[in-house]
Amino acid sequence: MQFRSDPATPKGPRHGDRPGADTTALVLAGMTLNSTVMPPLDLVTLAIDFNELDVRAAYRDQPVGFRPYIDRLEATLRTETAWQLPRRLVIGHSFGGMLALSWLLSARDSELARVDGLLLIGTTAGPMFDAARLRVGGAGGRGRRIPIKPILPLWNLSWVTRATQAIVTRGRIEVGQVDFRTLPNPTDVALDLAGWRNTDWRAMQSYRLAMNGFDVRERLASLQIPAIVLHGTEDLLFPISVADDLAQRLPRGELRVVDGAGHGLPLTHGGEVVRAVQDLMMSRQAS
Repeated sequence: MQFRSDPATPKGPRHGDRPGADTTALVLAGMTLNSTVMPPLDLVTLAIDFNELDVRAAYRDQPVGFRPYIDRLEATLRTETAWQLPRRLVIGHSFGGMLALSWLLSARDSELARVDGLLLIGTTAGPMFDAARLRVGGAGGRGRRIPIKPILPLWNLSWVTRATQAIVTRGRIEVGQVDFRTLPNPTDVALDLAGWRNTDWRAMQSYRLAMNGFDVRERLASLQIPAIVLHGTEDLLFPISVADDLAQRLPRGELRVVDGAGHGLPLTHGGEVVRAVQDLMMSRQAS
């Protein structure tokens, strides 16, 4: 398990000296990734990941979904002075977007979950394993897509997950913090492989178990906050229709399709993320 405040947090006065000085952005990166996939933001940034969190024991009696992640998230936010700034944004990528939606819907009346804007990147409102369809071949949204749900029973076996990590990392099971910005060719496949080096195999299995049964689509109408949904035309995991459905279900949602971007959109098309964050800040000022 890992909780990290981004070291890039601005120094000096926080209020009134520059745009965004009174705003905190909570960054929830995708499964197996970390905040290095995100572009620099000119505001206070709090990044949290869960790449060493093993929640498998909680599933012995009944499924608990995102609850262990929400509990850890809230425990961290309660101690972070950055989360006490007047304005708050949440940036959720892939798994991080699902976690953000689950958290905000479960804690709508909590001051801790008071959020002024939401940026969702390459994610879904569910059901995750029905929505996820790997694209094989083609470009520009074309190509055949195959469902991943049929392989989950095998994929989630402990020995398969552990063996896969051993193969990808050439026998090194220990987690090592990866700086994704150093990848020479940050394709979706390259990010996935690097993610295995960045994540404990038990946490990898836990992520999948948490997402099993995830579906908050019918509850999204209650999220009355400005929201931007970013999605790439070359996303290998989710087709654009998934992002379109998410944006339409959010009362103040807006879909932005990024031409040429894959599932690693925050890393490869960081300017689109920065622009969306700026627009959310302006939307809040105007409201």
